[in-house]
Amino acid sequence: MGRIKKTSNKVLVHPSEASPKKRRKGAQPTAGNTTLPVIDKIKERAKQQHKHANSTWKNYGSYIDRGQKWLKVHASTTGCQDEESHSGDAYEDPTFRDALDKIPNQHSDKALALFISYKCFHENNGQSTCDSIHAAFKKYWEEAASDTYRGKWHFNETQKCWEGNPACSAEVQDVIKSVRHKTNSEGGDRTHSIAMSKGFMDRILTWVHKCCPRDKAATKNLTLELRTLITRIVMYQAFSTTAWNLWTRCFELIKLKRKDLTIDPSEPLSTKDLHARFEVFLSNRKGWQRKVDKGLKEADLRSNRYKVYPQPDMPGCDCFFWMLLWLALLERIHYNGELEPDDFIFPAIGSNGIVHRGEHISHDAVQAWIDEATTGAGIPRGGGDSFTTHTYRRGGAQWRWMFAPVGERWTLARVRWWGSWAENENHDTLIRYLLDELSTYENDHSDALCPTQNEADGSLLGERRLVKPACSQDLQLMQQFITADVADLRSDIRILTNTLVSCRNRQPSSTEPLVQRPLCAGTSLPHESPTFVPQQTVPASAPSRTLNPITNSAGTTNFGSRPLPEKGLDIPNLPVRCADGSYAPKKDSWRYIVRHWTEADPRRGLHVALRDWPAKWLKGKNKAIFGSKYHQRALIALEFLEQYQGNKSAFLAAYPEYEEGHTALLTAVKRAKKDRGEIIPRK
Repeated sequence: MGRIKKTSNKVLVHPSEASPKKRRKGAQPTAGNTTLPVIDKIKERAKQQHKHANSTWKNYGSYIDRGQKWLKVHASTTGCQDEESHSGDAYEDPTFRDALDKIPNQHSDKALALFISYKCFHENNGQSTCDSIHAAFKKYWEEAASDTYRGKWHFNETQKCWEGNPACSAEVQDVIKSVRHKTNSEGGDRTHSIAMSKGFMDRILTWVHKCCPRDKAATKNLTLELRTLITRIVMYQAFSTTAWNLWTRCFELIKLKRKDLTIDPSEPLSTKDLHARFEVFLSNRKGWQRKVDKGLKEADLRSNRYKVYPQPDMPGCDCFFWMLLWLALLERIHYNGELEPDDFIFPAIGSNGIVHRGEHISHDAVQAWIDEATTGAGIPRGGGDSFTTHTYRRGGAQWRWMFAPVGERWTLARVRWWGSWAENENHDTLIRYLLDELSTYENDHSDALCPTQNEADGSLLGERRLVKPACSQDLQLMQQFITADVADLRSDIRILTNTLVSCRNRQPSSTEPLVQRPLCAGTSLPHESPTFVPQQTVPASAPSRTLNPITNSAGTTNFGSRPLPEKGLDIPNLPVRCADGSYAPKKDSWRYIVRHWTEADPRRGLHVALRDWPAKWLKGKNKAIFGSKYHQRALIALEFLEQYQGNKSAFLAAYPEYEEGHTALLTAVKRAKKDRGEIIPRK
């Protein structure tokens, strides 16, 4: 028996009378008179802001701007005076000079091919330049007019117009292939990144201790040079051990901020407590934005979050110890207070040893550290091999997967999670990081002449050699070495005995000067000076060109005598660095000089306006650091405020040099004051 459907009691309501939908939490109300053109502008602005990173747009824009200027210059000089030109050449077409503009024309593919050829064949640039130019113009034309300039470049017979992307034309692709063949045939510099093994990390730690002995780091009165030395050492060790343990890329770690670290203040952290920990969140991890776009799964909520524990058995790789030491040094010595949530963990350091709070360390500075550390530690490298900022990611991954002691090696699933490789990651990536290194080791026969063979091809990493029974030849060889060592020991004891006997029989002369004997190894001073460095190890010199200690003619280390600045004092450098990491235009430097003279700028380290600095801040030990900079800022600021009464138009008209930056402006102000008789030149 069928069921009878009840008559619906729903009443149709006109859309204008319907109740509004509940607005999503966090949504912003929109104006009712929003028009389609306005929404279109919002769409384009959102695409420009969110589709690609700002650095990507900036790099692309530089290549596009250079290409357009290059074409206009060369197109204007090409014409009838060229002996090889013909009346039918495309170069004589007036539209050829506009071929690299936002809307391409029939000559765009040829113009792009010429620009790439000029940069890579005439100027002899490499494959990276070719790829960057191609990617920049391809993206430039794709964004020009929706779907019109995407896909294969061709002429539409129906519409009588060119469609597709000129960067995808056969002309451009042939040039790209030629550049690739040229680079390969010339055998370009091989830039294989060597993996930073645990042994290399230990050698660097030994070199660090030599550069900055414990007695120097434990001194109570720090000079500026010594403080800069210790700062660079601890900062490098914290950076390198963190990159090695968390397998980070350089750009992921240099942008790390204090809010990305979770440290419970109620629980004391000690290297003796093996269960003590703090948490690191890599908010700039590569591929994180892609996960967000796809929608985070429950399993992804803990992605990019890493708990760091002490590793006392691996002092050269102990991220727990070095990170906490660096934070303590940063807060107590440099900032004289706790870090703010948006403060960078690894800030930039000026040549005068002043930490720039609102600016993170650069990629070039990190690479300079690595170069100096590996060179100073005497780590060998083959031809074409180099230690790059990627060396820690490779070395840490290989150690955990195949070089760690038996029982401590990680599974491939854990390696994939820890390195933040996606589940559908290209297998070639993991093979390049892990399996290629293992395959190279097992198929390496360069030690075929070694008396003791590794037999790497017979077991994983040659472990078979470790459990192989000793043969008679091995025992005889071991006996020979022991016999030789015992003979050397007997000889040393005989020499020492004769020396002691001769010293006992010799009577010291009354005119013989007393010589203070050096302390033997392990002998401590009667009292220890207080130090902020924990007793595990004293970090030594961080790799930097300005890090090497100065030695005098006698060979002793001289750490200089430049005084330390007062805590919290700093005068920001120009041009200033903005919040997004870019530098302000040079023409705006005079504005910041006037602002810093009248107002404080705590975000850039200026807590008191320059005009309010008491005279004692610029005397004594601070005079050599801030005196010149303060005087220069005062000349410009007072010229604007007093001589021109704050009249911006008159000031800029009198000093057009402001567009070139504060250095040119300072020269012009000095010249004007000299003409007015306010500055008397030295004779």
